[in-house]
Amino acid sequence: MPLALTLLAVPVVALLAAVWLPFVNGPQLWLGLPSLLVWSVGWVLALTPALAYVERCRRDTGTEEER
Repeated sequence: MPLALTLLAVPVVALLAAVWLPFVNGPQLWLGLPSLLVWSVGWVLALTPALAYVERCRRDTGTEEER
């Protein structure tokens, strides 16, 4: 479970740090969109499998009565 939580922490920290990163929070465009939007959408898409992995690990470590 600690590995799953560590993997979950990476996109969370990236999302929280976005406003302080100058290469993200600036006037530039990435793929024709504001860089902050692209950064946020990318990390939200990375967050979804991380949450699924945490849930799967949590469910696999439970007992049969908990399922």
